[in-house]
Amino acid sequence: MWLQLHDGDGFPFFVNMENVVDFRWYERDNFTCLITTARVSENPHRLYARESATQIMQMIAAEQKRQAKIAQYA
Repeated sequence: MWLQLHDGDGFPFFVNMENVVDFRWYERDNFTCLITTARVSENPHRLYARESATQIMQMIAAEQKRQAKIAQYA
């Protein structure tokens, strides 16, 4: 599933959450670091978002509910 998140400057970007293996909120710095299956110079690719880990989990749950409703009518 794809989620729209926002970078440090508030610009939107889209993340395929099926490629995210971990994410965690850093309270002191006010960002969530998402680690993906992609590689950059042999290191995991990291993305940084303004949304908290809790907000991202809520977005995932809402999208799963939306997809389940769509599947009912398919």
